[in-house]
Amino acid sequence: MRRFLLLLLLVLPLFPNEQTEPVVTALVSEPRVSAQSYVLMDADTGKIWAALKPDVRLPMASTTKIMTAYVAIRLTEGDLSQKVTVTDAHVRVEGSRMYLRAGEKLSLEELLYGLMLASGNDAALAIAEGLCGSVGKFVEEMNRTAKELGLDDTHFTNPSGLPDDNHYTTARDMAKLMSVAMQNPLFAKITGTREKVLTGRTVVNHNRLLKTYPGLDGGKTGFTKAAGRCLVTTATRNGRRLVVVTLNAPSDWNDHKALYDYGFCLYSKEMVFSKGPVPVSLNVVGSLTQTVPLYADEDVSLTLTASEKQDIKAVYYLPKFVYAPVEKGKQVGWIEFVSGGHVFATVKLYTAEGAEYYSAKSR
Repeated sequence: MRRFLLLLLLVLPLFPNEQTEPVVTALVSEPRVSAQSYVLMDADTGKIWAALKPDVRLPMASTTKIMTAYVAIRLTEGDLSQKVTVTDAHVRVEGSRMYLRAGEKLSLEELLYGLMLASGNDAALAIAEGLCGSVGKFVEEMNRTAKELGLDDTHFTNPSGLPDDNHYTTARDMAKLMSVAMQNPLFAKITGTREKVLTGRTVVNHNRLLKTYPGLDGGKTGFTKAAGRCLVTTATRNGRRLVVVTLNAPSDWNDHKALYDYGFCLYSKEMVFSKGPVPVSLNVVGSLTQTVPLYADEDVSLTLTASEKQDIKAVYYLPKFVYAPVEKGKQVGWIEFVSGGHVFATVKLYTAEGAEYYSAKSR
């Protein structure tokens, strides 16, 4: 990367002649939401589009299991084949269960499906003790991970979400956590699964929006008397991912649908770049051909907000120079399409012509 020069003179807006004012084409105001606290966040940029008391510390019930699953996958580095033997203590755990049986052996993968789909507190306990030897040590990993991710208003005392005065989070922190967790393919696969057969038992995902809301592909439900109805979900359309978190929301399903309807109407799909020649060339040393034209072989369409469209720029990365000979069709750099400090797409740059080596001695 150090060999490459950022060509500042070619960091140009892609829509220089347009008047771009933010326009919302559907809903023009935030929907009414039943939650005590909520957040609608862009998972890629961290932009919050709607919120109420996003930093108030509240109990989060079984949405805790998002962190439990994320930590388990990280600790195993994605190898979920380890077997865990179910104990009497796992079976007798309080609250929702996947109905484990004492003495049976399940893989961590099976336990994670039971954790995230059936919201099994028995699975949470088995995972914690199976990986770390004790709940306490596993919870230390949960809190260490929270600190690492910058979740400053989150603290865990157990892996399942059972009530405790020192077990809390905020809507903003949970949105951040879900955004990061969904970047892990294993987590995304598990949380987006509607139904799974595990050692003779079928577990069904409690997140009914997976079946009813277009583009929704993950999340976790939660409920205790202390926390009320809690729900974390995520949905993707046209390459943009949103996350919604509601804490203590009597009408959480409707809240999430309304917030997604509002959020997705803030975006529109734009063609920002067409493949072909680009307005920059490659400097060549040791050839009569001093520069070589370049091209990109890929169109770029992005789903952007009005403000992102106004700010979008193409940033070209190229070496300061290359030595001859230069082959035609060789990749020599790339373009990043950037808005608000976020890279939305990258396109490779290739030489459109070659350049032969030249030496005065060869005349």
